[in-house]
Amino acid sequence: MSSLLTVIGLIFTLFLPGYFLTLIFFREVKALERIVLSITFSIMIAVFIGIFLGYNEDVKNFTGGINKFNVWLWELIVTFVLGLIALIINRKQVNLRRMSSLRHEFKSLTTKHFKKKNNVEHKEL
Repeated sequence: MSSLLTVIGLIFTLFLPGYFLTLIFFREVKALERIVLSITFSIMIAVFIGIFLGYNEDVKNFTGGINKFNVWLWELIVTFVLGLIALIINRKQVNLRRMSSLRHEFKSLTTKHFKKKNNVEHKEL
């Protein structure tokens, strides 16, 4: 169970926030560049969250400091907000992709179900 939480934590800490940020600001980037930028921006966001949670004594008293619950909470909040913004910005492309995949599924279903099988044997003359 702890290894699963570790993997999920690494994904939320080192990939997803940066990935959503690249979807917002860098729309036409190749896959490898998007992965590298995602990791870099995610590390920057994690550092910012760490500074936000425990910059000085007053901030630490206000936010509760850096502990497991606060780090998870703020990582989830930042990831959710960035994902929501990326979804809002890219909603037309998401709908078009989904509609085209549905159209292809519908075409394959109609050709499979309505295709007549021709069981007539031809005789040679």
